[in-house]
Amino acid sequence: MWGFELELKKSLRTRKFWLILVLILLIYAMAFREVKDNLEGATNPEEVLVTSVIGYVVVSAFLFIGVYALMAGATALNSDLENGTVRVALSKPIGRISYLLGKFLGQALSIVVAIIFATLLSFAITKYYGLALSSSLLADITLSNGLVLLAMLQLLALGLLISTFVRSTNTALGLALVLFFVTGLVMPQIVDGFAEDKAQEEFGIQKWGDFSKLSPEEKKAYRERLDELYREYHLRYLFYVPQVLMLDILKGIERTTFNDDGTYTVEYLGVKRAIADNRAQAGIIAGLIPVYLGLAIFRFRKMDLR
Repeated sequence: MWGFELELKKSLRTRKFWLILVLILLIYAMAFREVKDNLEGATNPEEVLVTSVIGYVVVSAFLFIGVYALMAGATALNSDLENGTVRVALSKPIGRISYLLGKFLGQALSIVVAIIFATLLSFAITKYYGLALSSSLLADITLSNGLVLLAMLQLLALGLLISTFVRSTNTALGLALVLFFVTGLVMPQIVDGFAEDKAQEEFGIQKWGDFSKLSPEEKKAYRERLDELYREYHLRYLFYVPQVLMLDILKGIERTTFNDDGTYTVEYLGVKRAIADNRAQAGIIAGLIPVYLGLAIFRFRKMDLR
């Protein structure tokens, strides 16, 4: 508890935390402003609000919160080594495991605070737009933000693991940034390219012009197969990228059915259904948190702290 209280107070006092909190709230406020026009004249405003806000917020907020979480974890231990905090802390009746878990829990709670503020802002703006805060709407917004939180905690735990290997704070920051953008932006593009190549091979598409020659039924089958391959390849090759798995889950809040005449129908399913239909993705996001923490503890116990 000593390490937890120390890390929590330090996290909440840093300018980084307050900056990211303000940034999150601005992102959520802009998201609701962005979807205001979509709500006008909609026959299902609650569903439009949830899908639009999730689509805008998850991508925008995750980019900034994700970087913050990974960088906060990556600089957790090495900064304490540089200023001698670790040696002072371990001179007290506290073990290395307790110290490391205290740091994780303290920083994790600061992220929880930011997500709670964002969720409350979501409720307030929903009410401002005149929509009833129904139990289904509250559940969908809360569950989607909870999924974002799990992904943040995974990145925080990964950053903490990095911090046990890299003693220099500046080096850890650079490594965290490179890792975030390579895994979150570059690798998904490469893997999606493999999925598209596979789908084109199965349907005999050599160039884009061949797609227009497909019948409506074949085009429908191609789109459905491509969606399947995206999810399959993400689960197989990008299981360590929580933002990708999270987006795959949240895409399931609605089902798009392609009709034979070239049109499509969108059916709203909800966040709870999306999570239930993607248990593997949700399980990996949550399951890698203790895995990274366990590896960080194993590494920290063997570290030379001199």
